[in-house]
Amino acid sequence: MRLRLTCKETARLVLEGEDRTLPLGERVLVRLHLGMCKGCTRFSQQVQLMHGALEGWRRYADGKDDTPPVS
Repeated sequence: MRLRLTCKETARLVLEGEDRTLPLGERVLVRLHLGMCKGCTRFSQQVQLMHGALEGWRRYADGKDDTPPVS
């Protein structure tokens, strides 16, 4: 196993982390890369923002929240 990820590999793992729990080794590699790369850190934050917005719309659409999400 390599100790450094490329930005492309990191982006793939960040997106995969939305669908499944990454193994410890992959989580560590992603965190190491995010600690060094501002671009990937921003990408990860954007993915988290989109995930949160989608969850808000799901709650609203399911009737669990009466207030529509605000952008």
